[in-house]
Order: sequence, then C-alpha cells, then structure tokens
Amino acid sequence: MQRADRIGWIDWARALGALGVVLLHVFTSTSLCIMNDISYTRLAAYNAVGILAGRWAVPAFFMITGYLLLDPAKEVSPKKACKYAMRMVGVLLTFGVFFSLLEEVALCRENGAPLGMAVVSRAIVDVLTASSWDHLWYVYALAVVYLLVPPIRRISNRLGSRRFAFLTAVLFTCVLVVPTFLRLWLFLGGNDVYATEDGPIAFVQNVTIGITCFCVGGCMRQMRGSLFAIVTGLLSLLVMMASSIACTIAKEGDLGFIFLQGSCFACTYALGVLSVLQRVLGNTAVRTNSVVDHLAKDSFGIYLLHPLFVHLVLMVVDPLLLPPILFEVLFYAVVVVASIVLTRLLRHVPLLGGLL
Repeated sequence: MQRADRIGWIDWARALGALGVVLLHVFTSTSLCIMNDISYTRLAAYNAVGILAGRWAVPAFFMITGYLLLDPAKEVSPKKACKYAMRMVGVLLTFGVFFSLLEEVALCRENGAPLGMAVVSRAIVDVLTASSWDHLWYVYALAVVYLLVPPIRRISNRLGSRRFAFLTAVLFTCVLVVPTFLRLWLFLGGNDVYATEDGPIAFVQNVTIGITCFCVGGCMRQMRGSLFAIVTGLLSLLVMMASSIACTIAKEGDLGFIFLQGSCFACTYALGVLSVLQRVLGNTAVRTNSVVDHLAKDSFGIYLLHPLFVHLVLMVVDPLLLPPILFEVLFYAVVVVASIVLTRLLRHVPLLGGLL
C-alpha cells in the first residue's frame, strides 16, 4: 500500500540523507579520536567516503523543504509557518539544552569544577547564543527559514518562476560561490582559512545558506531532474573528493571550506543527488511500512539524536581495538539502530513526541 500524500523521491532523499549524515559523523569523530595514530590512507578514505555519503544531506534537507513549501498549489499561512518555526524552537529548548547540559557537565568534570545551577544556566546561555552542538546549526537556521516562508512565497509568486530562478541564482552566487572561491584564493596565498566564524557571524552565515538552499529547492519543480544539475553535481563531488584526498596526503588539512555547508560545491552536489533521485524514482510514493518509509519518518530524529550515541561509543570503546572496517561497520550499525530506537521511544513521551 502507498500513501498518496507522500512523494517517493523525497522520502528516499530523507532516508538516505539521514543515514549518510550518521556515516559522515562516525568517520569524522573516529578520526578526531585517533588523530595521532590514524594512517593517512585511512584518514583519506574517511574523508572521501564521508563526502560521498554525507556532505550533500543537510543542504538537500533545506532544498526538500523549499520544494514542498514553495509549491504554488500549497497553502502556507503565516500561522502555519510560525507553527513550523516553533517546533524547531521547542527542539532547541529541550534537546538543545540537554545536549548543552551534557557538554557543560563534561567540561566541569574535566576541569575539576563543582556541579551546580551555574551549569544549567550556562547550558541555557549556550542554546540562546547558538553555541550548542555543531549539528544543531541546521535546526537554528531552519527555524528562521520557516518564519521567512510567507514573504519568500510572495516574492516567488510576484516574480514568476523564471525571474525567481534568476534571483535564486544571484543569491547562490553571492552566498555560496563567491565566499567559497574567496577562501580558496586566500588558502592558495598561504593564509589560514576557516569555513565559518564563531557566534553571531556563523549564525547569519548558516541562515543565509539555509535560505539559499530553500530557494534552490523551490526552483526544482522547473528543473525536473535536470541533466545539467546532475553533471554539475558530479563534477562538484569530484572536486571535493580530489581536493580533500590531496590535502590529506600533503598534510595540508582537509579544506573544510570546500565541502562544509557553506561550500558551493557541497550545495551543488546536493542538488545533483536530488535531481538523480527525482529523475530515477519520480513522485510515486514508497510503500507504507517499508524500510524507506520508516527511515524517512525517523530521519529528523536520527539526525538530531545520533551525535549522542557517537560520543557514547567513543567514550567506552577504543577504535584501535578492532580492525579497520569491522570497527566502522559495527560503530555505524550501533549508532543508527540506537538513534531509531530512541526516536520511536521519545515519540511516546508527552511534549517531546510532537517534536520528532
């Protein structure tokens, strides 16, 4: 049985994106944990597979949101947009505070400082200043994007599809292309380059990235699995993988500005992946209660909760105790399964269930 209100390629994108993000973070966290003992071959493999599997996912999530909420046939009132945004605020005030509290407790134990109400207040401040766990940048940005849906829809309707696509291309160039190549130029000149700044600057960057990808998603109805988008996405993937592997081998760092969320290559790769799924799978809904159906429904919970299990595993297991590949496979399986189980359990908890 299939659900008429679901779009097949979007459910596949959500399912694969959530799994890809987990794999990416399993690799990056493991490499950080054993940085002094990891071989450059293993590190290069981590970076390459992580880019292939996971770097497209979060930009794609924004694009999917844009595809759905900029549908001219869909009604999105300011009240509904505010409801969507408040859900993200609820996530930050619950899960965000919990994550920050864990971090503050860990810092107190590391520094030998006493635990007390000051830990709670610092955790709350961390959330309010967008200084919580790194993966929550998506939630902060999405909350703002939701609030901007009504005005963006008005702009889109007033301009029409062609002029809105042109405006989106200008936005993409200013927000993603120019900063990426500016950082590349600085890097080639021997300067230290960071993908993002801290605090308010990072918040503004992430919001503009989210808005840009949201608008790109809104243009995908006219693209219809564009072959140009697929080819460009493939070329972007090759650029990211080649530069990452080359810099890892040359011990020049990993060039985060080439493949993190602010990179035009990562976002172009995301558009390419979605275009492939759109062209190959179409709109036909996935079967109800299939694996993809369940993963798509759990995708937000998996994204939100998986870093908790990544940290827990690395706290109790030394990655060097098991052979490479075997460790990563077991690590990945444990994190995915645990994230799914916790997501489904929390859905039965009052207040929290509606957030997932």
